[in-house]
Amino acid sequence: MIASVGVLLVSAVSVRALVYLYFERLMAHRTFDDFRSERILHECIACGACCHLKVNLGKDDVERILRHSREKGLNEVVIEKHGSRYWLKRKSGECCFLAYSEDEPRCQIYPIRPVACRLYPLIPIGERLKADPLCPGFNKSRGQTFREYLRTQEIGAYVRKFIGRT
Repeated sequence: MIASVGVLLVSAVSVRALVYLYFERLMAHRTFDDFRSERILHECIACGACCHLKVNLGKDDVERILRHSREKGLNEVVIEKHGSRYWLKRKSGECCFLAYSEDEPRCQIYPIRPVACRLYPLIPIGERLKADPLCPGFNKSRGQTFREYLRTQEIGAYVRKFIGRT
């Protein structure tokens, strides 16, 4: 009995590790390479999936969002600090600035959204980028190329400065 529980536990951990390696490593880097080499395109479908991620904020993001909050008279906490890092506050697993209009997800600070939000579906990992292989905006027939995406989201300088030459 104990041996079968041990086998089951080892099997479960092994499957989880394989799934992690497949999606977080292999597929994420393959998707990035496909996007960068224009084998796939990206067109945001405004699904709100990115609004469920934890958003790390840079100093400029913090200042811009706090200024916006003061101008709008928001009295609630919208930024959290953990150690030396700042994050957008989350409510029920989603960004505090996510609202729904006619059941469609909408960002209440879209024009001033943080760099991490503009960067998505690209995700910085150390000095490299990966792409979220589950983002439904990736496709082969419509949308923007990698370079167009960097330009329209105004993240080219960020990518060159912090991630390296991409």
